[in-house]
Amino acid sequence: MKIWDSFIRGYHWLLVIGIAALWWTADQGMMDWHMRIAFAVGGLLVTRLVWALVGSENARFSAFVRGPRRVVEHLKHLKDRDYQPQNTHNPAGGWAVLLLWLLLALQVGTGLFTTDEIFFSGPLASLVSSDMQGQLSDLHEINFNVLLTVIALHVVAILVYRLKGINLLSAMVHGKRDNVSQPRLVNALWAWALAIVIIASTYYFWW
Repeated sequence: MKIWDSFIRGYHWLLVIGIAALWWTADQGMMDWHMRIAFAVGGLLVTRLVWALVGSENARFSAFVRGPRRVVEHLKHLKDRDYQPQNTHNPAGGWAVLLLWLLLALQVGTGLFTTDEIFFSGPLASLVSSDMQGQLSDLHEINFNVLLTVIALHVVAILVYRLKGINLLSAMVHGKRDNVSQPRLVNALWAWALAIVIIASTYYFWW
């Protein structure tokens, strides 16, 4: 049964590539490319937010954001090996999705105001004081380390689920999962079109 549309799957893997590219370009001092990639990531994040409101049924906040009680129940079922995969993110995974989105949004947002005080300044750095630029630059660096930690925990969680006999990764590759109900999927071309428009508009106004 197909549970993930092409945008959700593409968004996931493009973020994997994007985060790695952001780290590499920053480490190598390739700040023009760093900013271009950051804008692309930002466009994907905005599109994912819109898709969480109007997109495919199982990609919406209403489908996978659950209260603490449901998270505890899910973890108990997982521990007892009687958890049955659903056609969307499980209760714990739903909160992981939100956390990763927020951290990435904070990373992109603070990057707009960062500066190294020599060669590079973000496109909105001139709108804030030099002290604020420094604070946001520090936050940008700290947040990236937090983001890497959460990503590492995400990978560990995937491995734990795999040891419990649940393969979460495969569904994010081919989009299918057995023994679940069919969610209503919206044509992902709408999401891809929105992402392209947002990213292209950003490049047009900033370059």
